[in-house]
Order: sequence, then structure tokens, then C-alpha cells
Amino acid sequence: MIVKRLFFLLLLLFSCAPVLSQVYVGNIYFDRVNVFDSTEAHRFFAYKWMNALHVMTKNYIIEDELLFDIEDEIDPFTLAETERNLRKTGLFSEVKIELDSVSDDEYDVYIVTRERWSTQPSLLLGTGGGESNYGGRLEELNLLGTGTRLSVEGLYRTENNIKWQGAFELAQRRLFRSELGLSMILIANKYRTDQLFTINKPYRTEETEYSFGLNGLNSFGKDFLYNTKDSFNLMSFHERRISAWVSKAWWKQDRVFATIGLEWEDVDRYSPEYRRAFDNSGKFFLAFSSVAREFIKTKKINTYHDEDMPVGGWGTAILGKTFPIGHRGEGLYYIAGQGERSYFSDNIYLFGQITGASGFKRANGVYTYQEFLGLGFYRLSSVFLLAARVREQAVWNWGALRQLILDNDAGLRGYSANDLAGDNRMIANLELRAFPGWELAKLKLSAVAFYDLGSVWRQDTHLKDTRWHNSAGIGIRFHNMTSFGESSIYRFDFAFNFDEKKFAGIIFTTNQLFSAFRNHEFRPPSLFGLEFDYE
Repeated sequence: MIVKRLFFLLLLLFSCAPVLSQVYVGNIYFDRVNVFDSTEAHRFFAYKWMNALHVMTKNYIIEDELLFDIEDEIDPFTLAETERNLRKTGLFSEVKIELDSVSDDEYDVYIVTRERWSTQPSLLLGTGGGESNYGGRLEELNLLGTGTRLSVEGLYRTENNIKWQGAFELAQRRLFRSELGLSMILIANKYRTDQLFTINKPYRTEETEYSFGLNGLNSFGKDFLYNTKDSFNLMSFHERRISAWVSKAWWKQDRVFATIGLEWEDVDRYSPEYRRAFDNSGKFFLAFSSVAREFIKTKKINTYHDEDMPVGGWGTAILGKTFPIGHRGEGLYYIAGQGERSYFSDNIYLFGQITGASGFKRANGVYTYQEFLGLGFYRLSSVFLLAARVREQAVWNWGALRQLILDNDAGLRGYSANDLAGDNRMIANLELRAFPGWELAKLKLSAVAFYDLGSVWRQDTHLKDTRWHNSAGIGIRFHNMTSFGESSIYRFDFAFNFDEKKFAGIIFTTNQLFSAFRNHEFRPPSLFGLEFDYE
């Protein structure tokens, strides 16, 4: 596949020019297509009205993502990366870059983008695990064509009698056209409030040399600690955290990173029995990482839209030290590592990731964590795809509160929410996905037959003594072709619970249960294994 891709890129560069000659960018044109075009009038009668309500993306939003300029030498890799970056903005449902010959050594470049329908007023209806949600959301993904995301949500949740929950999010991919990104999130219900703030300069391109970021969290209220079926304790808490990192990268291909991370955390749990790992600690991290990848444009894996599937690998080694804050934390040394690799050939994709981490007090390991994630798919035909996921998480010497839940949200469809909890968890999913291409009013249909298997258990329980749970069923997905991302897929699943030997209620939510592939990308250093499911 790599040889074929290189051949295609070389052919693109030299097919219309003499061998060994250089070709350059002439003019750059923006061919912006609205959400609906005139050819779709027979399928959607209100297309003119919908286009009139949509504000087209400003030219400068596209310009800021271009990695080339007029009179630059044409580089197929740069063109392909620019196309990927434009798709990554989430503002367009289709992106193409086309060349038009002007002379033997000059080509005009056309940036062809189809607008994504960005204003998303929606009724929120969700069921699964014996719980249901309903409410509304007003989401604007491209406010006034500036690439700004604004979302306001009101949701009524029957889970744990939470009732009404509100959420607000504001995000700007490029703050004032700079390299900085900004995100602010507020989520609140009667039990807890979460306030999150992020400002960062990411590795936007394969040639970006530096990255840095600052995150802030203020969270307070009550968490749920589940005991038995329909029984839980409420744990009061107030958590404040600030983390920052700065990173330097070398080389364009097979990138290498050196990263320093810092974190300060102050937590009140109000009861010693609710203490969690690494509470009230300052953290210092030094990480050395590398990533190598190539991208393959594909579709009909998770969605009908074009997706950029990375193939390659990522690895990181982390050295750290924690410091007590307010005489309540622990001073530990910390060592962690994560490695992942993917493979694609002849319609087969495989991905594997292994993570290991531990704190050390003198010569003794504490808070030791291990995780495995496996993904894969096999394309049976142009319509059918077999996709699979396996995730396993385990801890040792974890002398603090920990809770992982096995239910519909975790991937075991047909089981009641929050009934199964433990320190360790394993979940496996197998799906036969069908993409027949049937379309009605800009909605395309796909179907799924699935089998889920999973277990949770305590640290002091041997894996052989755990109880396994499984379900099977069928489902359909509606893909909104005017949109892109999680909210563009509406998922209906109907699962048979093998423990209770009965069909559960219809599961309705958004997005696929899991993506059949995963990106290899830079990640700032952090503590592994702190995941805590509270609802």
C-alpha cells in the first residue's frame, strides 16, 4: 500500500510535466460550494431556503490552513496534508484540492469545499440501559462563518433522578487567526458542576516545531459510588486543577518529541474512604515520544463521509515525580510507557496499543496500571465490513477508590446503567456493518449486526473467577450527509441480554459505538489509569 501511494503521488507530480522539471503554484482559487447545490433540487425542495439561512465559511478560515502559497514548488505531500487539515476543521462535508495546468511548469490550485450544515437545533432523545434522556440543543459549529463553535443544551435525565442538566460550550480553533486554540465548557446539574478551560498551540502540521497548552478545571458537587443494583452513595467533592505542557518536535517524517508537563491539584473529598490515586499532588513529567504515520483517504468504515485513516505508530516514555500539596498528597516517582502500531493491507486493518504505568514509593510499586486496546476491520465487499474492538484495563496495588462501569455507555448493549462496577474491566465488540448507500432527503442508511462481551472485577479477584456478560442484536444508523462528526450519525440498536434472556429496550443515541480505526497523534504526558465512571 505504501509503494502504491508513493507511485500515485509521483504520478500526480510528473504526469503533466517533463521528467526532472519543477512545477510551481500559479494562482490559488477557492471553489466554495454551499450545503446544497442546484443538482439536488429534485431531492430536497427547500434547498434554496436552507442555503439562504447558512453563512458561508469566510475565505480567511480556509487560507489559514493552506501550507503553500503562489510561486511555491508543488509538493503532493503538502497538498494532501492541507486537504486533511481542512477536513479536520469539521466545517466541511467534502474537501478536494485539484490542479489545473497553465504551462509546463505552472499549475493553478483549486480548493474545493462543500459547506457543512452548521446550525444544529435538535431534539435530544436517548434511551439505553433502562434510562432515558430528552431535551434540546442549539449548536452552531461555524458562527457567522468564523469557525467558532457555540453550543447550549438543556437535557432531562432519568438516570439517578438527575433531572435537568445544562451545558454550554464555546470553542475557537484559531483565536484571532493565531495558532492558539481556545475552549470553554460548563456542565451543571443538581449533583455536580464542571467548569473547564483550555488554551493551547497544537501540532497543526507535520512541520510545526513547538506545542504548548494550559488547562484549568474547577469541579464540585457529588459523585456516585455504586454498591448494588439501584443502590449508591453520594460522595461530596471539590476539585481544582491546573496543568500545562510545552513540547519540541524534530523532523517532518518519523517525528520525535521532547515534552515537559506540570500539574497542580487541590481536592477535597470530605471523607478519607473516598480518596483517589494521586489526589492533592503536584506533578512534574518529562516525556520522550515519537510518531510515524501515513494517511489513507477512505469511507464506509464508520460513515459515508471521507475519513483520513492513519497507518503507522506512536510511542512515549514518561518519567515523573509527584509532590504533596497541603500535606495531603503523596511524594512518588512515576514511570509510564505507551506504544501503539497499526497495519493496513488488502482490506485488513489492525491496531494495537499497550500501556503500562506505576508510581514508586521507595522500591515498592503503587498505583500500577496496565491497559490494552485493539481495533480492526476486514472489508468483505464494497457494502459489508466486519469491525471489532477489544479493551482491557487492570490495576495492582491501587490503594485508593476506583470505579469502572460496564453498561451500554461502556459498550455492553442491553444491560442496565450502572449495575455492574469494579476496579478492572474488559469489553469486546464485534459488528458486521452494511453500507448499502440508500439515501432519503440527505440521510443515508447503514445497518449493523453485533455481539458484545464484557466483565468487571475487583483487584483481589482472579480473572478466571469473574463473571462474563454478553448480548447480541441488530441496529440501524442514519447518516446526515449535510453534517460531519459525532452528531451526524443517529444510532438505533436493539439488543438481546443473555443474562436475563430477554430483549432490552431500543437504544437510541448518536455516533457509532466505536471507531474501527484510531489516530496516531501527539499526546501530552499525563497519569494513566485515573478514569473514574461516576454515571
